[in-house]
Amino acid sequence: MTTFIQTRFLRIWILCSAIYIVLAVGGPNGLFPTLVWPTSSQHILQARAWLGRDIVIESENEENASRITISPRLDVTPYFRHRVVRDPREDGLVSNLAVALRLPDGSVWPVQDVWRGPAESLVDQDLRCFVGFPPGPAFLLLPLIILLGNHIATQWLGALLGGLAVASMDRLLSYWTAFFGNTCRPSANVLATLTGAGTLWIWMAPDGGIFLFSQTVAVTSLSLALLLVWEQRLWFAGLALGLAITSRPAMIGAVPLILVLVIWKDCLKPGGVDEPRNGMAEIFARLSRVAAAPLVLGLVTLLLNYLRFSSPWDFGYRFMLVPPFLRERVFEHGQLSWAYFAHNAEVVFLGLPMLVRNAAGAWVAPWLVSDPEGMGILFVTPAFLALAAAVWARTRPQVVILCVTWFALILCCLPGLLYYNTGWVQWGGRFLMDGWPMWILLAAIGLGRLPPVLARTLIVASVLCSVWAALLTMLRIWPGCCS
Repeated sequence: MTTFIQTRFLRIWILCSAIYIVLAVGGPNGLFPTLVWPTSSQHILQARAWLGRDIVIESENEENASRITISPRLDVTPYFRHRVVRDPREDGLVSNLAVALRLPDGSVWPVQDVWRGPAESLVDQDLRCFVGFPPGPAFLLLPLIILLGNHIATQWLGALLGGLAVASMDRLLSYWTAFFGNTCRPSANVLATLTGAGTLWIWMAPDGGIFLFSQTVAVTSLSLALLLVWEQRLWFAGLALGLAITSRPAMIGAVPLILVLVIWKDCLKPGGVDEPRNGMAEIFARLSRVAAAPLVLGLVTLLLNYLRFSSPWDFGYRFMLVPPFLRERVFEHGQLSWAYFAHNAEVVFLGLPMLVRNAAGAWVAPWLVSDPEGMGILFVTPAFLALAAAVWARTRPQVVILCVTWFALILCCLPGLLYYNTGWVQWGGRFLMDGWPMWILLAAIGLGRLPPVLARTLIVASVLCSVWAALLTMLRIWPGCCS
């Protein structure tokens, strides 16, 4: 049985990774590792800066090529001081950087607050360019860059991580459905299809862009952490959880579920007990093994924040160059506020797709696209409607774990609903993907309680919608492009 599970895990990982790599090759960022410096990921740039990797300035005449030596540092300014533009996609790197100006008194200010002139004229002064995102993806990339050098790209890495996430969830679902008594329907293969091709994951994981790669690392790490906790591989689970949280802090919302799975381990086995039978010393020892890596990685992250932005709690978002209307929102309500909740909730739960019409008003190909802000989950993943049936359980352990899973889902998704921006030019509500493992786990319960015909219909509709989004993205038909 163990050999079968391991073989299935590898098959699903390979199959999904292969599909995602095809999507990555044809996707908007393409699958082209660069030999000078990355064209699509600030996270690679950040890890290179930590290592002090030299910059090679290419020339048509190889004899005129030059190498610029830099020292390990926290900012990526040297890469832009000497950058060679080879691809228009590189412009996105500049616009998403956290650009800070250190004033004579030692204070650090967003350059957008104090600068009104051309950016190029400030680069040689006290301007510093930072990667203004949590550093989890760079933590992951650091050893890979040491081993593989420049022969790495977040597009193919995102595809491999995407396949790993699906394989991890498939294996976790085998334990999960047995625990909740849903062993017959939907089948394991049907749930694997929903997981790999029926959600925004099929659009997000192969992209490799700055924002979506962060989510891919975080969601894959959380999926792996949940599986490893269920299998009681606690040190590795803690490492995966630490990587998830330091990639997207919203993943802290899954901690209650992790804790319950650690404490109630004896209740997770088939025919398990109704109450945990462990002493406090044993529980503390297990929790310590899970908590060690998140605490270390978390402290490193806070230290990096302090060294870069003079505050351990500032990830650099307020230093990013953003459009004026978004800047006004931040000044008025801050980055997270209940003032944004109503609009964000409307977009991610009730947002409508856009009909594509020609000048005469006729409905034409590609017929349906997403609103640039996203569209409601009803249209993106109809199978998640089955969560309405995942609200009761029979035994005490089932009730506890079901309630905590719902709680973890809400906590992971809430920051996205309070964020000052819904995201832009995106399919669906991608911030809801922070809770992707919990969405899948709860949907598996709900789908097993629906009439088989209805469950299959919801899954087929979800796959069609998500594959449609992936195909349109490969064809460079962006959300809202045809309105």
